[in-house]
Amino acid sequence: MTSLIYPWKTNGPKRQSFFENHFYLNHCFRSCCILQRKCRENTRRINTSLNENQAHPYWHEKCHSDLYLRFHHEPLLLDEAAVPRSRFLGANMNRSLKFRLLIAFIGSTLALGTSEGFAQIDPTSTPQGSSLPSSTPQIPISDLPKSIDPAELLDKRLSKSVSMKFEETSLSEVAAWVQQQTGLNVILDQRSLETIGVLPSEPVTDVLTEEPVYLLLDRLERIGIGWRLVGGILYFHASQDKSSVYTVQYNIGDLLDQKFKPEELKDAILSTVDPSSWNSDQVDGAAVLLGDVLFVRQVSRTHRRVAGLLAALRKPARRILIDDAPQHAPKRVALDRSTSVSFKGKALSAVVEDIAKTTSTDIRIDRIALKGAKISDRVPLTLEVRDQSLRTVLDLLVSQMRLAWLLRDGVLWITTPEVAEQGAKVAVFDVRDLCRNLDECGSLQEAIQQQSNPGSWETASGTGIVAFATSGIMVVYQTEDRLDSVLTLLENYRLALRNSKRRISPDEDPEAIETKYYRMPSVVADDLEKVLPTLLHIDTWKSEQRPNAIGTIRKVQSWDQASISKTTNRPGESQTTVPYSVLVIEQKRLVHTAIPKLLSRIEHGDAAPTMGMGGMGGFGGGLFSVPSN
Repeated sequence: MTSLIYPWKTNGPKRQSFFENHFYLNHCFRSCCILQRKCRENTRRINTSLNENQAHPYWHEKCHSDLYLRFHHEPLLLDEAAVPRSRFLGANMNRSLKFRLLIAFIGSTLALGTSEGFAQIDPTSTPQGSSLPSSTPQIPISDLPKSIDPAELLDKRLSKSVSMKFEETSLSEVAAWVQQQTGLNVILDQRSLETIGVLPSEPVTDVLTEEPVYLLLDRLERIGIGWRLVGGILYFHASQDKSSVYTVQYNIGDLLDQKFKPEELKDAILSTVDPSSWNSDQVDGAAVLLGDVLFVRQVSRTHRRVAGLLAALRKPARRILIDDAPQHAPKRVALDRSTSVSFKGKALSAVVEDIAKTTSTDIRIDRIALKGAKISDRVPLTLEVRDQSLRTVLDLLVSQMRLAWLLRDGVLWITTPEVAEQGAKVAVFDVRDLCRNLDECGSLQEAIQQQSNPGSWETASGTGIVAFATSGIMVVYQTEDRLDSVLTLLENYRLALRNSKRRISPDEDPEAIETKYYRMPSVVADDLEKVLPTLLHIDTWKSEQRPNAIGTIRKVQSWDQASISKTTNRPGESQTTVPYSVLVIEQKRLVHTAIPKLLSRIEHGDAAPTMGMGGMGGFGGGLFSVPSN
C-alpha cells in the first residue's frame, strides 16, 4: 500500500479539519458506492466538506474536467431531484451524485498537506484526533424504560382508573358514562359514524377492572370507532375518517442537539409509526419539518405513537415498546407462567373462559374479527397439555383453528391472523454497542431480516420494517412475538461478541507492509538513510546479516526548495535554495508509526527549540514542493 505526501499548505486548525473530513469522505464514498447506504446524509456531508475544504484550484478544475468527460456520456438513470426521496441508493446511482462523490474523494486526496516537519497523509489510516474508535466501545445499554405509558401522553382525566361492565350497552350510553367519569364534553360525530354503519344505538360489550378510561376508548376501535380530544371536547367518530385528522407541533430541537439527523428522524417516523396511514386514501397523514419543529397531521392514536417514539428516542434502552399500557406487564408475566389444561370436545368460547379463569388473566375472543372471518366461537376443541407456559398453550390452541392471539389495549385477544398482523407495534432498540455507523447499521439490519422471521419483513413482501433514527438507535415495526425474537437475536449477538476473540482488520494490523515517502533536506536524508535502520526496530531492516527482513530504505533526489534565511535584525531577507530528497521506506505499519516521532526528535531535539531552523525553513511538506513565498 503506497501513500504520498502532498504539497499544499494550510494552518493548524484547517489541517485538523482536513484530516477529519478526509477520513469521513473516504468513509462516505465506500458506504455509498459499495454498501449502498442512504445517499441523502452522505451527499450533505460531502457537500459540506467540499465547502469547508476546497482543493487546490488547479487540481479542482482539472479533476472536474476529467471526471466530467469520463461520466458525461453515462445514461442518467435517476433524476437528481428524486435522490433525497430515495430510501436507499441502488445500483443505478445518479450520475451527478457519483460525480460529486468522486470529486470529493480525489479532491480530498490531492488537496491539502502540511509543511511542518515530516507530516504526511495516509488515506488508509485513521487520522490523528478522529473521534471514530478503532474497536467497538463498551457502551452500557440500559434495561429501563421497557415501555412508554400512554397515560403520560394523554389528558389525566382519561387516565383515571375505574371499574365498569358494559353488556350490550348502547354507544350513546357509553358516551354519557365517559362524560360523567371524566368531566369532559362527549360528542358523537353521527355523520362520521354513519359512514361505517354505526348508530348511537350500537351495542358495546366491555369490562374495565381498575383500568384507565382510555383503554375502553381504544377498544372501541374494534368496531371501527376512533376518538380525539380537542379543546376539552371528546369526539367519537369513524376511526379512518379524514376529517378527524389534526396537526400537532413536536419540538425536536433536543434530539437534533444529540446529533440526530432531521431527515433520518423523519423517515424513521414515517416508515414505522402506522406506515399505511401516511398519504393514504383513508387517512391523509403528513409530516413537515421546519427548523426544530416537526409538524404532523394525523389521527389521535397515531399522534400518541409519534409522541411515544420521540420520548423513547430521548432515552433509549435495550427495548422500549411504544404506546404500551402498563396493564400489559402482568399479562406478559402470566404468559411465561406454567399451567395445565385438559379439554375434550369443548367450545372455543368455553375453553378461553376456563383458561382465563385458571390463569387469572384477561383473555377474550375477538368476536367481531371471527365473525368477519366466518369462524364460530362454538367450534369444539380438544386439548390436553401439562406444565407448559400459557404462551405455549395459546399457541397450540389457536393453531387448531388457524387463529392468532394478540396483546393489545390491556387484553389478550384470540383473533384472526390478519387482525394480529394489523396489531403490529413499534419498538426502539439501543444497539450502539453493536453498530456505530451507517455501514454497521446496514449489516445489522440485513442480519435481522435474514435470521429473525425472514418472510415477515417488507423486503420479503411482509409488513415488518427496520429503520434507524440515527446510528445505533434502531426502530422496528413488527408484531410483539417477532419483536421478542429480534430482542433474543440481539442478545445472542452481544453474547457472541463478548465471547469471541477480537480480529484485527487489515487497516489496523500493525504487521501490514506499507510504502511511504518522507521528504526532507538532502543533507538530512543522507544521514538518515544510514542511521535510521539502527535506531528503530533494528531486526526489521534488510541487511547482509538479515537478508529476509522486510524493511528497506531508498533515497531519491527531489526538487530543490526555496528557503528564506534571516541573517540580520534589520528588515530584509535573503533567499537560498535547499536541495531536497525523498526517503522511500517499505516497512511494517508499526515501524511507520514510530518514524514521525523519531524524525521530530531529530529536527527539534528532546526539548522544543525557541527558534526555527533558519535557512532550512522546516523539512518540507510533500513529495513535490512550491516556493515558500
